[in-house]
Amino acid sequence: MRTASIIFTVFKGHFKAWRRNKTTLFWTLAFPLLLMLLFGGLFSLQSDKMDLYIENNDMNQNNPSMASLRIIQLINQTDSFNIEDDEGNLEEQTRTIVIPKNFESRLEEGNSSIKLIMDESHQTFPRTSSLINGVINSMNVEKQGVEQPIVLIQEQISSNDISFIEFFVPGVVGIAIMSTGIFGTIGTNTKYRKNGVIKKLATTPLSKFEWIIGLVLYHMLIGIISTSVILIVAVLVFDINMILNPVIIILIISGALTFPGVGMIISTVVREEEEADAAGNVVTFPMLFLSGTFFPLETMPTFIQAFARILPLTYLNNGLREIMVYGNYQAALWNCSIVFVIGIIAIAIAMKVTKWTDL
Repeated sequence: MRTASIIFTVFKGHFKAWRRNKTTLFWTLAFPLLLMLLFGGLFSLQSDKMDLYIENNDMNQNNPSMASLRIIQLINQTDSFNIEDDEGNLEEQTRTIVIPKNFESRLEEGNSSIKLIMDESHQTFPRTSSLINGVINSMNVEKQGVEQPIVLIQEQISSNDISFIEFFVPGVVGIAIMSTGIFGTIGTNTKYRKNGVIKKLATTPLSKFEWIIGLVLYHMLIGIISTSVILIVAVLVFDINMILNPVIIILIISGALTFPGVGMIISTVVREEEEADAAGNVVTFPMLFLSGTFFPLETMPTFIQAFARILPLTYLNNGLREIMVYGNYQAALWNCSIVFVIGIIAIAIAMKVTKWTDL
């Protein structure tokens, strides 16, 4: 009971300091939100045209039929698609139009069709379906002598294609958890060392275990607050759908173990407050840019991918993305377990190297 009371006191003290510290508030909330709004805004200014693969099977001596060319022309006139030639593997493509063999001859008979292959759960499916139906209606108007000459057949596939902002938001949550854990811990310990606070704590019954657990609980709460604010802003500004699940809380807990632990280790070698931010930047900036926050690791050079796989933020980002975007519980929990193990190791090292007298 006494231990729980002491841990709560440590937790409450850190929380009060967080509310009063403008620098910590910036790294916790303002910095991740600015990143999300800046990069999300930049990418939203790009062309909103959607990639569309067209498989034209209505060929006459290797030449496309006039009717199939007319369909493609009408699709192009919508100015909503980047039309690509089919590359064979339909399931790897977000949206594909298939013009069947004998399309032109069946058109004259009034029983022709084209097929839209797409994941119906994809956020652009309603728009795509509406545009293609509009193209079909235009073609039907041109063929008024035939009753309902063309119908649209829809085929469901599974797709992992997501927009940049959907990919980015889980990374922003990861950045917030990392920044708070590392900068907050380094800053707090350095400030308390300079003011002689922790040396005074050494004369109390407070143990390093109680101090660190109180710190972890504090970062768990800050992680939940940061995540909530980021997701609310993302939904309101960018109108995206995120899957909310208790696994997110488990990932936040894992991050709250890992990054304060890393911060505690770093704070043992940082002696001045002026050095705290510089030391934090040395650790956080490589993770910020190399942990798949902005772009998938698969797009990076092999040697960078290998380096990224030793960074805890890589697994936190992956876990958050798997559960928040794809709803993949197994993959999310696997990444979470890696972060949790790293966190336990970091906390164990922090407890070993932290000395009240040095602080």
